[in-house]
Amino acid sequence: MAEITLTIDDKEVKGELGDTVLQICQKNGIYVPTLCHLDGLPDIGSCRMCIVDIQGPGRPRVSTACTTPAMDGMVLNTNTASINAMRKNILEFLLSEGNHHCMYCLSSGDCELQDLAYKFNIDYIRTPKSPYEKPVPVDSSHRYLVMDPNRCILCYRCVRVCNDVQGNRVLGIGGRGSKSQIISDLGGSRGKSSCISCGMCVQVCPTGALTDRRSSYMGRETQVNRVKTTCMFCSVGCGEELVTRDNYLIRIEGDWDAEPNYGLMCSVGRYEPLYDEKRTRAVRTMLMKDGQLERIVRDAALNLVADKMDEFPKEATAIIVSTQATNESMDLIAEACKAFGVSNLSCLEGKISEPDSKTNELGELADADMFIVVGEDLTKDHQVVGFLVKRYIVEQTKQLVIVDDDENGLAPFANHVIKPNEVEKVIELAKTAKKPVIIYGAKAGKEMELLRRELAIKAKFYWMPKGVNSRGALAVGINGSFDAISAKFVYILAAEAKDIPDELIEKLKRAEFVVVQTSYIQPWDQVADVIIPSPIWAEKEGSTTNLEGRVLKLAKAVNPPIEVNDELDTLLELMEKLGYSPMNNKMVSNT
Repeated sequence: MAEITLTIDDKEVKGELGDTVLQICQKNGIYVPTLCHLDGLPDIGSCRMCIVDIQGPGRPRVSTACTTPAMDGMVLNTNTASINAMRKNILEFLLSEGNHHCMYCLSSGDCELQDLAYKFNIDYIRTPKSPYEKPVPVDSSHRYLVMDPNRCILCYRCVRVCNDVQGNRVLGIGGRGSKSQIISDLGGSRGKSSCISCGMCVQVCPTGALTDRRSSYMGRETQVNRVKTTCMFCSVGCGEELVTRDNYLIRIEGDWDAEPNYGLMCSVGRYEPLYDEKRTRAVRTMLMKDGQLERIVRDAALNLVADKMDEFPKEATAIIVSTQATNESMDLIAEACKAFGVSNLSCLEGKISEPDSKTNELGELADADMFIVVGEDLTKDHQVVGFLVKRYIVEQTKQLVIVDDDENGLAPFANHVIKPNEVEKVIELAKTAKKPVIIYGAKAGKEMELLRRELAIKAKFYWMPKGVNSRGALAVGINGSFDAISAKFVYILAAEAKDIPDELIEKLKRAEFVVVQTSYIQPWDQVADVIIPSPIWAEKEGSTTNLEGRVLKLAKAVNPPIEVNDELDTLLELMEKLGYSPMNNKMVSNT
């Protein structure tokens, strides 16, 4: 972009043609207060806090910096007495409406409106509240969040993030004038609306109008710690920030700077781990004795496991690894299996379908003009990818073709819904597009063979693996089928895996000795002879590989219970007792 020069507060600064005045101020470290502005959202100038004094003929004297295009040679002031007086008046009017008694607000101390009130030295409000103004009922019908319209300043951040970023279009504005307020769908309670619980509206709210049930009163910004890590609940690998206090996980937020999601989150990653986990946590090493799990000293349990593994021939040994495991753990297990001669190595979530050789980045979806979704419901699985698809369809009127036998949540957005046995129709439709993309999931079948053959050159393919770290497993060769007939000794690295098939549990009951390294007891208490506790995703360090092939970091935000050791450390201890040195990649003598 062409470079332009402006004079701001008597200082010459540089910017790019196409920038707004606010963007150039931010690039040059010039403070301009904002409330409705948020990077990544379209600006509307509703709060008026970013007003600046623009000099020159033919220009408005006072204008909002967020909506004013910057022009070469422009002269303006951001910090004059008159401009600050206007800002203070605007703040007073905002505080005079609704319920902004900060000391009683859930967001007191974490409120952008309150911060600006302190900055402009507002210690009382001169404008009296109307005696005819009645409080609006608080909406607490939603499972995860609370909406208090009395604290809303109508910045429309929540509406814009729901519509323009997530593509869900649940929130809007109802009423007129002073009666305007945020509504869900056409009105009614949030709990009964079409809200998909992504939580983005709560994350962007600058006041206490939208709050998270779990984190309310749990700590102000100055009292909490933030750790950036990777979501481990689907293979998208969203960057997230874990907000903790005193070794307690308060809430999960999207990381605005992280690829590939850039702040987007879904309910599976944001809320379900904190609200919906009902399984019993494995917090100590357990041994099955007389049909009951009893506590056992960790070192004694590892010695027992090592002794039992030595008792069985390698042909009778099986290792099962969940895709919830880290790359480091998978790599160690794969190396050890080669050294020990164990060939019965499989994936807990089942055989992983091989992806297309070329890796496509999710950011390239913006270039497509047709989305062909095969064997995948993006409103249930890989929801962040679904958000991107919906956004591009709604904003840019791109075409959507769904190929599925089952009901699909994206069907209302689709131009065509086609059965897999009629995939020839898809090929004809794709010929009318310039840049089609094919997004396919675990349910995609033989129709993919024809699509690959006919559209290999024209289309880009995006693989949606079911397992979280499927690419990491494939990279080290963990993709075999579990041979239950020959397996007498079975070691399972289950991590946090859930929805374990009953069929697998029944097969494991035939084994003579089963060891499970797991974060949760159920359903392993039905088959395990030894349970070794494992940390959950928020307690892990290491890396995972997402569906793009991007290696992403896992950072520990909270410490695990005292008897729960690191996932990799447990495996290393066991390897040492078995006489295997991973550093040298060879067997060594225990003596």
